[in-house]
Amino acid sequence: MISVNFQQLPILIKREFWEHRWAFQYAPLIIAGLGLLLLAMGILFTGEIDGNRLFTDSAMRELASQDAATKAQVARLALLSINVQFNGIMLIVLFFYLVGSLYDERKNRSILFWKSLPVSDGNTVLSKLLTAGIAVPLVYMLIAAALQLIFLIAISGFALSADISVWENIWKPANVLSVWSHILIAIPIQMLWLLPLFGWFMFVSAFAPRLPWLIAIAIPGLVGLFQSYLNLSDSLKLSGYNIWILLLERVGTGILPTSIQFDGHDFDEAFAGGMQGAFTIGEALSRFGRIDMWVGIVIGLLFLYGAIYLRSRATDR
Repeated sequence: MISVNFQQLPILIKREFWEHRWAFQYAPLIIAGLGLLLLAMGILFTGEIDGNRLFTDSAMRELASQDAATKAQVARLALLSINVQFNGIMLIVLFFYLVGSLYDERKNRSILFWKSLPVSDGNTVLSKLLTAGIAVPLVYMLIAAALQLIFLIAISGFALSADISVWENIWKPANVLSVWSHILIAIPIQMLWLLPLFGWFMFVSAFAPRLPWLIAIAIPGLVGLFQSYLNLSDSLKLSGYNIWILLLERVGTGILPTSIQFDGHDFDEAFAGGMQGAFTIGEALSRFGRIDMWVGIVIGLLFLYGAIYLRSRATDR
């Protein structure tokens, strides 16, 4: 029977942050530093993109001449573009964290120490899941929010120099509180959406003798390759239920701004339309009405149960 002590979870999550400072605390700060560097370079060189020079009086006045809906779209797209960078790196960090979460304690033999404490296997696995699904995204998105504020302050300076209203043309269209509230709501939904992947990574971490990251990729990759081979030999058309394609789509259609729905049309339109259309509270909540959401949750819970069971029987080998 799986036992969970919710009072222990905060300290267990803190333990994960103590043991992974570089991945969970320093990495987003480095991303923010690079973002500030790019912003500074854009300001110094007046940021020429696609032949249009940004951060100039004429560019600010051009923005001010647009209607309210266009201003809001431009501002929202600029803010979400910052989140894309953070969330993309975060997903890579979480992959390596999860595949090593139960493997590393067996490798360095610390599992013997942790098992000597009054902490259940269920609590240990749940704390690692909540760290990856809730705590780490909060840290990354908090630092992204700070970078967004710095970006808006910098743009406000150019708006003042162009003698246009900072509130009407920058801060009001940006509506940062709305963007941040959407992100806060999206974080737990994203964890549930990615639960089958998170559960699979932890399940592999619980039994892999070595190289858990390779096993986590190789098994679904080989299954998907075999599925493709069988389907190609039959109709020369890839199956829509290929496991490898389904996993990639699961990540690519996440809740937080991570991806672009690109179908071969204009890239700029796909980029803007993908993030503007997908990242809304309504779209995030609509996932609960989809059968693939609930199937994924069930699969993820089964993998987590397997990870807890294997850890309960694990030793330092």
